[in-house]
Amino acid sequence: MDLGYNAAPSSIKYPFGNGIKEIEFRHNFKTMFGFGFAYKWFALRLSAAMIGNSKPVSRFGEANYVDLDLNFSIKKTYSEINLRTYSGYVIKNAKDWDTSFNDLKPNDTQQKINTYNVDFSCWYFDNPNFKMDAFNGKRAHYNKSVTTWYLDGKIDFYGITNEKGALIPTQLFDSTNTKTRAQSYNALDIGVIPGIGHVAKFKDWQFGIMSGLGPRIQFKGYTVDGIPTSLAAIVLRYNVRFIAGYSIPKFFGVFSLDIDNKSIRFDQLNYRLWFYSMRLSVGYRFNKRKK
Repeated sequence: MDLGYNAAPSSIKYPFGNGIKEIEFRHNFKTMFGFGFAYKWFALRLSAAMIGNSKPVSRFGEANYVDLDLNFSIKKTYSEINLRTYSGYVIKNAKDWDTSFNDLKPNDTQQKINTYNVDFSCWYFDNPNFKMDAFNGKRAHYNKSVTTWYLDGKIDFYGITNEKGALIPTQLFDSTNTKTRAQSYNALDIGVIPGIGHVAKFKDWQFGIMSGLGPRIQFKGYTVDGIPTSLAAIVLRYNVRFIAGYSIPKFFGVFSLDIDNKSIRFDQLNYRLWFYSMRLSVGYRFNKRKK
């Protein structure tokens, strides 16, 4: 079982003028409760949002989201498939450019703004003793410290859209740049980046980190007045995973943090999206059948 939350904040940076250089999109996340099982190479987890929002609905709206994941391990590789959609965003501090908002109601509630992400990732680990099953602390655990370098291959499709109109408020439109009137930004990233993973073992306590950095090919686009435009670029990507917990053969309790960053740049306009996942997992391991 696990308890935690997923968040997907995003922002658009651009020299809008009048001292405004960035607008921020935030959703009212909820605490998630999950339950899952794992056997050999296969694992499945289902989760649902608990009742209630973390922030007042009057100021931050009400968010809805779907977060599905599937993972499996085969020899030196570990693979993940993720599907994520988040809706019910607000634009923070709209009072800075729109006089219809004030300190009591500073945010512009936009229930038709959605972010989405579908990705497939596959890691190859050079050290055969480095296992994601043990790194995550569920199907196995480490008896000693282990270090490895790895390759992370990924196909990643993501973006943001507003069903009601433009993503950027009309007060911040730039008449010389049609991208500021776009209803959506989207991208497809493809590539393989290197990284390093390390797990430290201290008695029954386990700490681990995985970090990668490298370039990917990006096919990006935006839509203005229903007309899509496509471009291509080389982008720099990083990923970070951190775990810490207590693990013995029968029982485990692990805290995990996963940060997945994405961005789409169109000259001076830069859209950024982050997926954060924080989770506390506890579980029981059944006896291993002897060969």
